[in-house]
Amino acid sequence: MMKLEETKYPNVVYIEVDGKVTEEDAEKSEAFIKEHYGNEKKLNAMVYIKDMEGTDLGGILKGSLIDIKHWEQYGKFALIANPAWIEGGAAVADVMPGIEVRQFDKAQMDEAWEWLQE
Repeated sequence: MMKLEETKYPNVVYIEVDGKVTEEDAEKSEAFIKEHYGNEKKLNAMVYIKDMEGTDLGGILKGSLIDIKHWEQYGKFALIANPAWIEGGAAVADVMPGIEVRQFDKAQMDEAWEWLQE
């Protein structure tokens, strides 16, 4: 399941992953971004991975399309997760040109929020 929320910061979206991410989650995410931030506004994301199960292939593919559609909007991703998942996220970040990704552990959440606002 993936949950998105607006934050008190106008250019930051909060994304929480807890369990399996599906194609339906990806579609809801795209609709949320479009409705709350449009297709042009520069956007940063706080991504908190509470738990991550095997991801549905459709969700991965659809998620990739969403990232491509909104690629130019994204500036920074603060990734908060279990160290093993962070390593995988860092590998993905290495192939995301133009998007700055920084890893934080749960105890550094305040630091992550500050970094997203710089």
